[in-house]
Amino acid sequence: MSDKKRVVLVDDHTLVRAGLRALIDDLAGYEVVGEGSDGAEALPLVLAQQADVLVMDISMPRVSGIDAMALVRAQLPRMPVIILSMHATRDYVLRAIRAGASAYLLKEAAENELELALNAVLSGQQYLSPKISSTVIDSLLQGEAQATSDTLTARQREVLRLLALGRGTKEIAFELELSAKTVESHRAQIMERLSIRDVAGLVVYAIQHGIINIEERSH
Repeated sequence: MSDKKRVVLVDDHTLVRAGLRALIDDLAGYEVVGEGSDGAEALPLVLAQQADVLVMDISMPRVSGIDAMALVRAQLPRMPVIILSMHATRDYVLRAIRAGASAYLLKEAAENELELALNAVLSGQQYLSPKISSTVIDSLLQGEAQATSDTLTARQREVLRLLALGRGTKEIAFELELSAKTVESHRAQIMERLSIRDVAGLVVYAIQHGIINIEERSH
């Protein structure tokens, strides 16, 4: 059996995928084992091909890379995901990292950046294309710190932590000595403040912001 790292590609442009496949297959220690053209295909492909890393476009017509990543992260929280994008703006980078991206790679990047990103994420590190300006990165980090400290109240963080750990409304109400109605109200407020629509998104947010860790979630 090959000891190469198994890569799945998801991008809606056939020529882009062909170019990426050629680059990756030429790298020592890597091979492309599956391709998809829509974000909805990402998780099934990763599972079917037992992939080690997912390389995915951020903008696709039906299911975006951001939405697909939430599904992948909910089921495979340790799966490294490299997001490909044409955009170097703060908003795009922030959305990708908040959703759980291990790397953010610009499509205009030099060829060697792809190998650097693959090596980084498979070593448990993050990677950002150098062409993303330092101003964008500084703004991103400052914005994240502000959002983490100010967006939620202490009680909402407690409720979020338990939601992300898979607790039901009644369990949370019992543990925090609240009514079920109050817990539901906190949950609605959390989702509204974070602009997150589902529990999978809350799990990703909680992991990214250190509210829970992956080991807690797996227990």
